[in-house]
Amino acid sequence: MSLLTGNASDFLKIGVAAAGRGDFDTLRAVLAERPQWLYRVGSHGRTMLWEAAYRGRLEMVEYLADLGADIDACGCHFTPLLVDISPYCAARHRKHHAVAEFLSARGAATDIHTAAYLGDIEAVREYLDHNPALACAEKPQNDVNVPAATLHYAVAPGHADIVALLLDHGADPRPYGYYLVRFCIWRDRVDILESLIVAGLDPSTSEPPRSGIANPAMVELLKAHGVDHGPDHAEGGWPPIVFQSRGDRGGSVDRVHALIEAGADVNVRNYKGQSALHCAAKAGFVDIVALLLGHGAEVDARDRQGETPLGTALRSTVKDKARLLKVIRAIVNAGADSDRADHKGRSPRDIAGAKTDARVWVDALRVD
Repeated sequence: MSLLTGNASDFLKIGVAAAGRGDFDTLRAVLAERPQWLYRVGSHGRTMLWEAAYRGRLEMVEYLADLGADIDACGCHFTPLLVDISPYCAARHRKHHAVAEFLSARGAATDIHTAAYLGDIEAVREYLDHNPALACAEKPQNDVNVPAATLHYAVAPGHADIVALLLDHGADPRPYGYYLVRFCIWRDRVDILESLIVAGLDPSTSEPPRSGIANPAMVELLKAHGVDHGPDHAEGGWPPIVFQSRGDRGGSVDRVHALIEAGADVNVRNYKGQSALHCAAKAGFVDIVALLLGHGAEVDARDRQGETPLGTALRSTVKDKARLLKVIRAIVNAGADSDRADHKGRSPRDIAGAKTDARVWVDALRVD
């Protein structure tokens, strides 16, 4: 029986994931059906070998390399890395040194971008001594909408000394303002952004990311250069406080609290009409729910479907039901209306009563 479902996601979810886990049985079965996947490039450039190197799976990297996989194909997990890096760079960056040594012994290529990303300033200096133009060298990315030059490879991991060296050798940040500003915001590096602005970068060419800006010093630096979008600027329809309350953001109560301190409106909505409380309730983030309620979150806020945070929590598919029950009790004790129906006529009580273990969920709707 095939392990593959026929979906376009099979390559990443089954093949690449198996390589990342070091799961030889699954990987061999996948390659038996799809031998061409040894060379296939997935989202953000990820190959099977790249993922194995990133995860530190030495035996898997050896196996794939022996089969002929490309040991230099660059890839990326965007949020932690920001730019495409080679399997060697990924392994070294993640401190999987045995993997990096193996790839190096196999002849893995290195360049100024690798040296900049890894913070090897002496290697960067040597590259520049041989060819000063490398300070401005672009490196093609799998996402053609994200241009990246040597500066990006220094800014992404936050190497201020290498940024300064590149600027001294003529690196020009001006054509790359959009992402360089965002990289600095994501890495919370006010010092690097300031040095780029001094070098000519115009921060108004960028847009604050949906993750938000919580550092007052970053906000003030941008304001000083005419950039002030406010704490609720909604990139792609997602205000930062709503975005940071989503289940895929990890549940950082400190991050949400910092946004509130920076002036975020706890009742601002995303393009679906959802508030931060909707998202935190769905995710089962007990502490964030408590924080939002403590700062005046509207307990019966309706999204575009007319659903309240209580209804959203009851429809959540989060596996940790104990967390969800705590969220539901917190919302109910804050005054939520269990009988407020959405636009389809379903109330939270209706949703609770239709669940498999209905009694547990209906009991949770009682005020303590």
